[in-house]
Amino acid sequence: MTSSLMHEPGLRDDHVVRGRVTTTVGGCVIVLSAVAATLAAAVPGRMVTSDGTQYGWNYSPEIWVLLAALTISGLVVIFRARSARATAVVAAILAAQVTGHGVVAVRDWFNANGASGMGQNNLATVVTFAAAVALSATVAAVTATAMVWREPADGWRGLIPARLGYVIAGAGVAVVLPLLLGLSLHNNDITLLGQTALTYSLPWGIGLTAAGWLRGQAATAARVTVALSAAMSTVVIAILVIRPG
Repeated sequence: MTSSLMHEPGLRDDHVVRGRVTTTVGGCVIVLSAVAATLAAAVPGRMVTSDGTQYGWNYSPEIWVLLAALTISGLVVIFRARSARATAVVAAILAAQVTGHGVVAVRDWFNANGASGMGQNNLATVVTFAAAVALSATVAAVTATAMVWREPADGWRGLIPARLGYVIAGAGVAVVLPLLLGLSLHNNDITLLGQTALTYSLPWGIGLTAAGWLRGQAATAARVTVALSAAMSTVVIAILVIRPG
């Protein structure tokens, strides 16, 4: 018994060390992915118009807030191991949104090229960097999701959501939100619906759905992240719609 008690602290210390290694490595991956996505998104496109050469970006303004928040989330994961899981939930939702923005930007650059002309070299450059945004954010999302995952204590029965309402709400947001936005803008084009799904409804829907399985701080983090992201995006969309021109 004495021998067992003497080894017990060592086992606990080893568990803590391994936990810190995991959160540090995972946090670093999230931070590096967020920085890579930010640098890729910062590359402007060069468009030739009747007024001369112009430079611009094809990302919705909120992507910069999302990228900053994703970077901060990764840093919190590194330096605050106790709240790493809840913060990883935040990072996963934010990274999913950034991924959607990157995918949409790839299509938008082709549209911009058709409208104004960019030159094949510049088009290839910005499309590559937009794809890099999506890929980098995907790495961050997968890493954060892996950090959130826990083996269900009750086996397969643990896969039954504790809060079914959030699962239903998440599915509703993922499917219904694009349709509502299309109706409000009098535009139900499949392109708009797909863009809305990738950048807003799917990440938010997944976040709310995850809250049906998560507990404690992790569940709260999912709900709050979706709510704040939705509020910010609503303001940005309203400004873009109301803004003249």
